[in-house]
Amino acid sequence: MIKKTKKVVIVGAGPVGCYLGQLLKHQGFEPLLLEEHAEVGRPVQCAGIVGRGLFEELRLPLSQKSIQNIIDGASVSYKEASFILNRPKVAYIIDRAIFDQELSQGLTIEFNTRFEELHPIKEGYIIKTNNGEYYADIVVGADGPNSRIRKSGGLTSDMKLYRGYQYRMKTAPRYPNMVEVDYVKPFSMFTWVIPEGNGFIRVGTISPNPYQELNHFVERYNGAEIIERNAGAIPIGTCQLTRGNLALVGDAACQIKPITSGGIYYGLKAAEFLAEAIKEDNLLLYEKRWREEFEQEIKICLLARNIMENMGEDVLARIFSYVRDNAGLIEKIGDFENHSSIFWSLIGNPRTYPTIGALVMGLIKNPRFLMRSLLRLPK
Repeated sequence: MIKKTKKVVIVGAGPVGCYLGQLLKHQGFEPLLLEEHAEVGRPVQCAGIVGRGLFEELRLPLSQKSIQNIIDGASVSYKEASFILNRPKVAYIIDRAIFDQELSQGLTIEFNTRFEELHPIKEGYIIKTNNGEYYADIVVGADGPNSRIRKSGGLTSDMKLYRGYQYRMKTAPRYPNMVEVDYVKPFSMFTWVIPEGNGFIRVGTISPNPYQELNHFVERYNGAEIIERNAGAIPIGTCQLTRGNLALVGDAACQIKPITSGGIYYGLKAAEFLAEAIKEDNLLLYEKRWREEFEQEIKICLLARNIMENMGEDVLARIFSYVRDNAGLIEKIGDFENHSSIFWSLIGNPRTYPTIGALVMGLIKNPRFLMRSLLRLPK
């Protein structure tokens, strides 16, 4: 027996699923959200740093109750080299549980409801869950990097899943209003220190051996108390966004910044495109708008990440030194959400030619990788 019939069912009540739900409500829909956990915002699987634009550029205003600290830049290091980036009020530190819960206000959410299977029927779908069956004309997968909707619906992806670990620790930060970024491999694998602004820090890592890397890194805090442990997968790559009346959004759709692995801004902007496409009854408009706004940026950054992950330490050290020497330029033109602007500015500087030469030589030493990289070039 079908439990409920809805025009739109959103699987996953994270920030992207909830924001999409709010947008659809404003358009006159009554979306139903299915959430496998017992509450919104738990467990936390995010570092919780967002660009200032998140609270300034979205279609619906966001509550600022979740903001814990204002970030004015970053301390960036790799091995023995380091530099400071000063960017006043460039980002906010948020309490992700509060952020998500604020977005969920007034939505119809069924908790402890785990998606199991999806079956097309006529022009819609039967959604099987541990809590019964549902019918929907449109199904949206906002169910994270290991999306069951993506798998059940047969949507393709070339994503690679990275592992991230984070500890919340009770200790004073070295920089009260700056994030620390310690690169394991510039500019792809790194450890971070985020000051909450209340006597706590978040220390996390994305690296080949994140658990070992993180435990080694936190030794410098001399046994500071670990209050909370978080872990999650980060999907880096590209993904098919729609198939029939199915759509993916957020982490489920690989809508992640390839360089910093942040996904909230991209996911919420994608939710706006998707809500408009649902209103127009044409999901292909969602895919078209996403490609127009973000595809080029993501492909350029994927190419850069792929190159950095396959370079030797000597080339990486040279690239990092060049970036350090041009920190002033990055402070002026850097965009928290669109990193390709930095690449183009640095590449256009004649002083970068020796560094580019070293990079090219590193590519030539690995011809198979060179060919794979050329295939990734944006068209």
